[in-house]
Amino acid sequence: MEEEWGSPKFVAEQFQRWYAQHSHTIPAPIELPQREFAFLNFFGRGMHRHIKLPTLQELQRYLRQNAPAHSYHSSGYYDDPTADMTRKGWLGADLVFDIDADHFELPCQKVHDKWWCRNCDEQGTGHLPEICKCGKAQFTTETWICEKCLQAAKHETHKLLDILIQDFGVHPDELITNFSGNRGYHVHVHNNDFKTLNQHARREIVDYIMAIGLEPEFQGFSQRNRGTRSTLAMGGWRGRTGRALYDYISEAKPEEIKKLKLGRKASSNIINNKEQVLETLMERHPSNITPLIDPKSLKTVLNEALGLQASEIDTVVTTDIHRLIRLPNTLHGKTGWQVQTIPYGALPDYDPLVKSVVMSGSPVKLEFKRAPKIQLKGEGYGPYNEEEVTLPMEAALFYLCKKGARVKNE
Repeated sequence: MEEEWGSPKFVAEQFQRWYAQHSHTIPAPIELPQREFAFLNFFGRGMHRHIKLPTLQELQRYLRQNAPAHSYHSSGYYDDPTADMTRKGWLGADLVFDIDADHFELPCQKVHDKWWCRNCDEQGTGHLPEICKCGKAQFTTETWICEKCLQAAKHETHKLLDILIQDFGVHPDELITNFSGNRGYHVHVHNNDFKTLNQHARREIVDYIMAIGLEPEFQGFSQRNRGTRSTLAMGGWRGRTGRALYDYISEAKPEEIKKLKLGRKASSNIINNKEQVLETLMERHPSNITPLIDPKSLKTVLNEALGLQASEIDTVVTTDIHRLIRLPNTLHGKTGWQVQTIPYGALPDYDPLVKSVVMSGSPVKLEFKRAPKIQLKGEGYGPYNEEEVTLPMEAALFYLCKKGARVKNE
């Protein structure tokens, strides 16, 4: 019988071996007895959830005995974590954020991600279209990861941490930043001021962080209320909008400005009088920009610019007060990498393609279907296409977890 793509039995054995040696390194979430746990195994159907593991020893024993493909704990706290959702007795929830490179439009995705329409065999690269040319939305996808994806996710995480600390007053000791083990980062806020917020309140936080609904006139860009000082150094979005606009105009190429289809005078001023526009933002109150860029054009430019200061977070994760989130130090079944907690201040130098690659073992001979290149622990692998290659265990597991290869049995 031909080996299944991804060789799940082989991968499960490696996970079992790793958990047998390292389950004692898995830490307990804060307020452990009030958490729900959930797990996905390699061969089971559906998620095993509503599990209570009230002591660290029980949690570590469960991981050692079951070696799951994916391990989660609830962001919420409950009277009875084992009950169904209507009877759990919700006590509160951490404020959690998920930043995933899959949510971004990145040039590298055109290189390593593919999709196929199951109805008409149309195919393409990068993100899925909303609907295929045939009128159906029945797609098969193949998504990968590279250092550029992960760098983009890290950049968004930096912006999120900056907003949480500077604008919301969260102390760094109340923040936990985890590499997800796959395409991004999770940020947890452990602070009683946020713990009991309902979904609507968390939605307001999401809108603030993503700069949704910001009107230029309420950030100082008003013809009616002329100020005197620059606002670039101010806190909150009053300062962030100015800095975003300054950064965007200073970096945007003329063709990018023309694509915005602004008023003719506004486009001309931004392209031909860029230094005057930037000097006005730097030295004077933002209201002084309105003679150079009309209000309608200004709103269009700001909508483009705000992404430089806002953070692209997953809105559903933060607003869900019953969310399951990955358990730190466990393994991710789609990569074989470790979910890792990154100390505050260490994120700039953190490289998940080195740090989170924790599996080791004898080299493995693989038969490849298709797989792009990746850098792991400083070594380059791929691309591979319908060929047999022997790889170190850490690289082999990644390609197996992504189902781009299978173990070649002699």
